[in-house]
Parts: sequence; C-alpha cells; structure tokens
Amino acid sequence: MHAMVCTEPLTLEWQSLELPPLGPHDVLLHVAQTGICPTDVRVYLGKSHSIKLPKILGHEAVARVAAVGSEVTSVKPGQWVVPDGIIKCGTCAACRKGRPNKCQRPRYASGAYGEATIVPDTNVYPIRESTPLRAATFTEPLACVLRGERMLRITPGETVLVVGCGPIGLLHAQVAKRFGARVLVSDLKRERMDKALSLGADVALDPAQPLREAVLAETDGYGADAAVIAFGSARLAETAATALGYGGRLNIFAGVHPADQIHIDPNLIHYNELVITGSADHTPIDYAESLNLIERGLVQVLPLVSDVVPLRELQRGLELVQAQQGFKVVVEVNPELTR
Repeated sequence: MHAMVCTEPLTLEWQSLELPPLGPHDVLLHVAQTGICPTDVRVYLGKSHSIKLPKILGHEAVARVAAVGSEVTSVKPGQWVVPDGIIKCGTCAACRKGRPNKCQRPRYASGAYGEATIVPDTNVYPIRESTPLRAATFTEPLACVLRGERMLRITPGETVLVVGCGPIGLLHAQVAKRFGARVLVSDLKRERMDKALSLGADVALDPAQPLREAVLAETDGYGADAAVIAFGSARLAETAATALGYGGRLNIFAGVHPADQIHIDPNLIHYNELVITGSADHTPIDYAESLNLIERGLVQVLPLVSDVVPLRELQRGLELVQAQQGFKVVVEVNPELTR
C-alpha cells in the first residue's frame, strides 16, 4: 500500500508500506475517501503532544472490504463500510464504567490517509448500497457531536446556542434541531451562519452585538437553555456561560489549543444552577446512530463539503482547514473506488 505519512511537523511523505498479515478477526479495507479533521491539522502543525510521529493520520473514512480473517462473519469482501479506527480494550475502568470513548488502553488502526488499513471486525459498520460514499465520511464526526448533544439533555422547546459554525458547529445545530430545540447560531463569518440557516438553524445572531445581549434579546431576557462551544476558545466559553438561563448547560465541545484557563464567577454557577461540562470522542452506540441518521437523511452532511483533494495533495487540504476556508475538506484516497 501507499500512504501519506506525517514524518515530522509540516512534513508529509508519500511512502510504500506493508501491512501485517490478517488475524482471524481482522478486516482488510481499501480506503475510498477520508474527511480531514482539525485534529489532523494540529498534529501536522506539531501542536499535539499526545500523537507521536511518524504516523499515518486520518480517521473519517469510508472503505470497501478487500479481505477478511478466517473467523469474520459480519462482513464480506466487496462490502462498503465505515471503520472506527480507535480499538477499545473493553476491560479497563473507563470501558467497564460505560465510557469506552475514554478507553485507557486504546489501540489505533493505521490511518486513513493510506490506501489500505486493517481493523477488527467489531470496528466496521456496513453501509447501505444507497448511501453516498462522501456522506458516510461524516460518521465519525457526527458520532462525536451526538455524544456532546446527549450530554446537554436537550428537551423539545428549549433554546440551544451553537457558537462556531464550522463543519462541527453545523452538525451540532442540526442535531439540536432533531432533539426539538430552537437553535441560535453565532460566528464571525456571515457565510457560515447563512449555511447554518439553510440547514435549519432558527436565528443567526448579529456578530457586531455582544453575545450575551444578542441571546437575551432572542429569549425574552431569559437566556439559552444550553450552549455548545464548537470553536476552541476559552473566552467564548466564558461569554457563553453568561448567556445561559437558569439551569443552563454549557458543553465545551472544542478543545482549546494551546491550553488556556477560563474564568467564570462561581456565584453565576451557584445562583443560576448552571452545569458546565465537556465531551470528547464517541462510543460504539454513537457511531451506529450517527450512520443511521446519515443514511436516513435526518442530518444533512453533503452540503458541508466545500473541497475535495486527491491524496497526493493532502497538504493543500490540511492548509485549507487550517485557514478555515470553506467548510469540510474530503480527501480522495483511492479515486477508482466508487459506485
């Protein structure tokens, strides 16, 4: 197989590699397309301390089964699937406590910026023949969003504020609508808020108006019932907390890099009974539900794709995401794999 390997910060190399033999429960996949995640960009820029280089990045893939191990019965060669590249141990304290997304002993499949990868049969999810391949690449990010929205415990009729209308924020806005919420969106770029409105958001807040005042004006002075910070900024988290009503819930969904501190008056939390939380990654249940929402057309993902680049031009794709140009960037890994 060939892959674009991130050998050191700001350096990608086209390399020929060999995959290990298949184990009895392994599935060999030929990757068709892969979405670019901001995490990939952070690693490429040398701003991640948890992921060591050299490494094949990429984890938002759709692929075709090329071969299966001797004991695999759930999929067969020729099937289209979405793989989950994070292999949970299933036995650590986090896994046993129902938080496999925070598995303490995870293993990682070879990244999806390579022509092929191997994952266990438990980590592949077959897709319908009618599902567009490009749409299926959103399974992993939407699964993360689903987990974050569930943690907010949204009920129909509540008002949810989404701060940041990049691809992740646009997914948050749609899922909040699926939960029955009235959705307010905020972003400095008008283009992104217009996209949110086209996908079902109810109100695009005026970026020239202070966020708290804008939210209060849209909620008869009460404040939002819940808010999601979909852009990594400690200042946005602080401001959003002041825009919550009684019992409001705040999810700091986006990581903040470099690390920063938030400063919130504890009396605001105490007297307003606020809940401040975060969420990261996804569980297998989130993954399955995400794919179901995409396949049933209940969350629109294809309108989020603004750029498609071939694997050899991965650097250009990473730079587009870094510059926050357009929306979602998808990499064609094996362009001949289509249907």
